[in-house]
Amino acid sequence: MNEQQNPQAFQEESIDLKKLFFKYLPYWWLFAGALIIALMMAFAFNRLAEPVYEVHSTVLIREDPMTTPLIAELQRFGGSQSHWYNEKAILRSHTLVNQVLEEMDVDVYYYSIGRILGSFRRREIYDASPIRVDYDADRPQPYGERFRVTVRDEDTYEIYAVNGIETADGEDAFPTKARASFGDKLEGEHYGFTLDFIDTWDPERHEGRVYEFVINYLPRLSEQYIGALNVEPMGQGYSIVNVTFQATHHRRALDFVNTLADIYIEQNLREKNRTAENTIHFIDEQISVTAESLTEAESSLQEFREDRQLMDVSSVAQQVMGELHDLDRQRSIEQVKRQYYDMLLSYVRDDREFSEVFAPSALGIDDPLLNNLLLELSKLYNERARLLLTTTERSPRIQAIDKEIEQGKATLEENIRSLKAASDIVMRDLNQRIRELETEMGGLPRTERELISIQRLFNLNDATYNFLLERRAEAGITLASNVPDHKVVDSARFSGTVAPRARMNLMIAVVLGLGIPFLILVLRDFFNTRILDKEEVTKRLNYPIVGLVPKHRMNKTDKGPALVVYDAPRSNILEAFRSMRSNLQFFAPEEQSKTIVVSSTRAQEGKTFVALNLAGALALSNRKTLFIDADMRKPPMPIHGRAYKERGLSNYLIGKLSLEDILHQSDENENLTLISGGTMPPNPPELLDHKNMDTLIDELKKRFDYIIVDTPPLGLVADAQPLLKRADMVMYIIRHNFSKQTDLEFIRDFNSKTSLKSMVITINDVKTSINRGGYGYGYGYGYGYGYGYGYGLGYGLGYEGSKPKKKSWLKKIWKR
Repeated sequence: MNEQQNPQAFQEESIDLKKLFFKYLPYWWLFAGALIIALMMAFAFNRLAEPVYEVHSTVLIREDPMTTPLIAELQRFGGSQSHWYNEKAILRSHTLVNQVLEEMDVDVYYYSIGRILGSFRRREIYDASPIRVDYDADRPQPYGERFRVTVRDEDTYEIYAVNGIETADGEDAFPTKARASFGDKLEGEHYGFTLDFIDTWDPERHEGRVYEFVINYLPRLSEQYIGALNVEPMGQGYSIVNVTFQATHHRRALDFVNTLADIYIEQNLREKNRTAENTIHFIDEQISVTAESLTEAESSLQEFREDRQLMDVSSVAQQVMGELHDLDRQRSIEQVKRQYYDMLLSYVRDDREFSEVFAPSALGIDDPLLNNLLLELSKLYNERARLLLTTTERSPRIQAIDKEIEQGKATLEENIRSLKAASDIVMRDLNQRIRELETEMGGLPRTERELISIQRLFNLNDATYNFLLERRAEAGITLASNVPDHKVVDSARFSGTVAPRARMNLMIAVVLGLGIPFLILVLRDFFNTRILDKEEVTKRLNYPIVGLVPKHRMNKTDKGPALVVYDAPRSNILEAFRSMRSNLQFFAPEEQSKTIVVSSTRAQEGKTFVALNLAGALALSNRKTLFIDADMRKPPMPIHGRAYKERGLSNYLIGKLSLEDILHQSDENENLTLISGGTMPPNPPELLDHKNMDTLIDELKKRFDYIIVDTPPLGLVADAQPLLKRADMVMYIIRHNFSKQTDLEFIRDFNSKTSLKSMVITINDVKTSINRGGYGYGYGYGYGYGYGYGYGLGYGLGYEGSKPKKKSWLKKIWKR
């Protein structure tokens, strides 16, 4: 059973797009107006919005081949901490971006104000500005404030702050439209700058032109640039990154990206050159000391030779001097190495970074373990510095690197002590051999001994000096041969305009222009508790709909419900009642005379109007028809301009008048007779339930083919209930866009309790515009009673022999 019901439920809940289209088609003017307004706003935004340009560049980032085990492990498991992510953090770091902005000198933005749309649009002119601002960065400045400048002539200008500069007490700190000369300094408590005219004066191009400038706070400006800067890899496995940047001026964007890449590469090269520069600096210090000693030794040797007139020594002395020279040279080199060891120990003890320590191979120290330890520590310190750009000291990765650095330092210190111990052994051996040669030299003549001592000092300094010069030359070659690890693959180039996106804005305008009215209409229908659609009735009430009565406007001269079926014989409302008349023939066919009770839930739903005109339509078909006004709680309905207050139904039921006294023949049709309500009684329910009412109905059925009884609303009083039991058919009136949806529940519950015979529904006051598409309360209903219910409803309201008066389209829109 459920399987059979689900498809049906799905069909009932599905959206009928065609019906929805025709339902909202009468509101085309709302959609058209909203669409036009949205398109105009989108067009104005596209024209007035400041454009945003995008530039693009590619940079090759080579990975360092020397990677420590810890860093490799971090890159393996850390994911986002791979090499290129660190380089990305450097490219987007505040330090680097600040250097770029200082290099570009873009702390002041310049704008050109248009002559026509100046109040709505300004255009950045970057390096094409004819004015230039020079301000004192050491004093307070109105950062972010817009200053508007009007050039009067070649020497003077007018300036004012657009938003004003207020002091702490709320006073304006900048004069309103101050007039000044180019080159004069404008100075106050909260500002201080000079405005210069740097272009060649051209009256046609410059006089009267308006410009704006904004002094930017550099740290805040760097935040904006970092936000507009994007660095992403070209693809998986690539070492090339795409650098994109967005700005309101394309040349400024190009300059920024190019300058960023240049400074980034220069920074990388400086880091690589730092080791060679530190080596040269260390050697230069040693050379400086050795050069002084060498100069003094050379002077002493020259003076001794001149004083003693001794140009040469014996062969034995030469042999001893040669051996001493070799030993002194070895001891001198060993002393340089020991100084290097001491420097490393100072780095360890003072907790200094090893990124500035040069390689020991630069001084001829060929210890593989020392070289590896220093290289690993240098890498760890560099990695730590890069990670700190994107994380904090408490990060697990930083703490892991710190632990690795401590372990590396401990290992390095132990290695240095071992190297110094080995150096001590070498030094003791050299000193011993030197002492032995010095003892042997004691047997030589005094003059030769003195010459050898002086020559020995000279040779020692000369050898040390030459050794240091060789090492310096090697470090210089290394410095000159260094190239950066990174390079620019493609210089910055213009990619396109990213804002405003004209096509997308127009598409959004179309969607909003159509969507907002649609949403308003849907919400209006959703929150509207009134009955708007015939389907709402058919879904909740299993009663046939026998008629749809078009909307009718009463004339100001009408004193009650009008017989419009006679007043407008060619109108669509007559066709509606003819259709209703045809449908009623299929109900209670066994009855020779049909009694139809017409009622509704509440007042003002048009039951009297429908009942009276239904009676008139039945009379037109040559059927004897009687209309009874049984709503005795209101004044009697006027008939031919007379109310018949004392000749109506109530007067008959109390026995004061006979049947003939209360029957009133209609002037419009001889087949139509009417009974007024009569005098307003104090007890209408008791009168309508009196036996006289049964006698009256029985007698009237003998005389008339149809008896149409208009009763009070069922939802308000119980007057109509006695008549319902005597009726052959009950017609319930529902007024379009007036009756509540809760009324449908009342009708269903009321009928289930009373078991009324042949209940039918008539929908009154239907707007003809809703029926034009065949939807809403359109053509026909699926029960097949008679021909289509909506016949003629599309022709519009009117009267006999006349066409409806046309209204201007402005009045129609205003009314809607």
